[in-house]
Amino acid sequence: MIKTKNDFKKIKDNKFIGTIPELIDSTIIFNGKNNVLYCDEGVTLENSKIVFNGDNALVYLSTNHNNYKLGVSINNNCFLYFGKNNYINDKMVMVLSEEKNIFIGDECLFSTGIVFRNADPHLVFDSLTHNRLNFSKSIYLGDHIWLGQDSIILKGTMIDSGSIIGAGTVVSGKKIKHNTSNVGNPIKQIRKNVFWSGECVHTWTKKDTNEHMIKGSNKWNYKYNKKEVIDFLSIDKETYSLSAENKYNYFKNLDTSKNRFVHKYKRKNKLINKVKTRVVAFKYIAKKVIKKLKKNT
Repeated sequence: MIKTKNDFKKIKDNKFIGTIPELIDSTIIFNGKNNVLYCDEGVTLENSKIVFNGDNALVYLSTNHNNYKLGVSINNNCFLYFGKNNYINDKMVMVLSEEKNIFIGDECLFSTGIVFRNADPHLVFDSLTHNRLNFSKSIYLGDHIWLGQDSIILKGTMIDSGSIIGAGTVVSGKKIKHNTSNVGNPIKQIRKNVFWSGECVHTWTKKDTNEHMIKGSNKWNYKYNKKEVIDFLSIDKETYSLSAENKYNYFKNLDTSKNRFVHKYKRKNKLINKVKTRVVAFKYIAKKVIKKLKKNT
């Protein structure tokens, strides 16, 4: 158990890389082997608890705008990656399971009461086929994303750069387009072609409000660029068989292009989706009828 800077010297069967962080009411626990904790220069953990519950996991903490406030439970062969200069208002709960990961890009803003989970974690099966239904999936956030108060980010979520997730929103298995505003449960896009800026309006007077009516910058406007884009799932594939230390080396050299996390998503054909839904329903009813007929014969 690590509670002070001196405790980092006592790490056995696991590894620390980087600059020893400041610890304010924080604890790091290694329960397994071959895990890696990386901290960039200037990292401070405040009111945090990071628990490695298995083997070969990586927690990668880059330089931050303020203190990290984390409640992390990370299991076998997972990685938790934080890019540079994120801002965390309050303790975030993050649970990483079943060899799936959580990736967070640069310059994101996190409000209070935020939860990340990439597994359910208990099993759900189809009662007809007995096949498992609820597989765990990694979570990916691009750059400059704003998560509102009490938002919950669940397995399979992929959020492209520049987007906003409103307060109380649940995001599960959705692909969120860049520079969009999204809210609700279930989540829905309420506006596209938006960008956000980090100034805080709490203490503003009318003068301050008037001075900020126009933002003459395209810094946070993103666009798809085939030459820059990094497929989120390619990160999963390329790191899956790596040791925790080699995962660290992979992220150390990750491309930093502006539009790296802006993807070209195919438009959904509503008619095709309706047909698919009806086909699934028909198959289900047909199975029921056949089963009933067999019982009666």
